[in-house]
Amino acid sequence: MRLRLLFVVLAAALMVGALFLHPPLWVYPAVFALIFLFYANTFSERVPLYLSNRTTWAALALVLDGETIAVGRRPAFVDLGCGLGGTLAYLARARPDWDIVGVETAPGPYLIAKARTAFLPNAQVRFQTLWKTNLAAFDVVYAFLSPVPMPKLHAKVAAEMRPGTLFVSNSFWADGQPYDGVIEVNDTRSTRLIFSKK
Repeated sequence: MRLRLLFVVLAAALMVGALFLHPPLWVYPAVFALIFLFYANTFSERVPLYLSNRTTWAALALVLDGETIAVGRRPAFVDLGCGLGGTLAYLARARPDWDIVGVETAPGPYLIAKARTAFLPNAQVRFQTLWKTNLAAFDVVYAFLSPVPMPKLHAKVAAEMRPGTLFVSNSFWADGQPYDGVIEVNDTRSTRLIFSKK
C-alpha cells in the first residue's frame, strides 16, 4: 500500500512539474532510473525499503553479545535485505569478532551498502536474493521485511538454520508461528525485535 502511494505521489509530482515547471526532457528518465535503482526488487520480493535505526542496531549488538558460539569458530550474522548497509556497518564496528554479511537485490541500496562497508574487513555485502542465501552458514539471521514474505521465510528458516542459532525479525512475524521472545526497542517507532532460537 505504501509503495503504491509513493508511486502515485511521484507520478503526481512529475505531472505537476511537467505542467508548471517545464523541466528538460532528461529529468523524466533520470527520475525513473532513480526510482528503479531503489525499488526494482519491490515487485518480485514484495518488500519495500525499510531501514533499521541506530537504536535497533545497538539492540542487535547486544543480541550478538548474548550469543554463545562454539570455540574455534568465527560467528556469522546475516541481514536479509540489508538496504543501505547501516546495520552491517554498525555491527561490523561493534563486533569485529563476528563476520557480518548482508544480502540485497535493489541496485541503489546495494551500491550504498557496499560503499559503507568497503573498509570494514569483517563485513560483506552480496548482490543476492535472500531466497538463495544458505541460512545454515549463519549463527544469527536478521530480517526487516514486510508481512507478505514472512510465511515463506519462516519455512526457509525452519528448513535451513542449524540447532542453537537465532532468527530475529524486526516488527513482522508469520501468523501462527511460535517465537521465544520479544525485545522492545526504546525508539520512536516502538520497534519490536521478535526472535526464535532454533
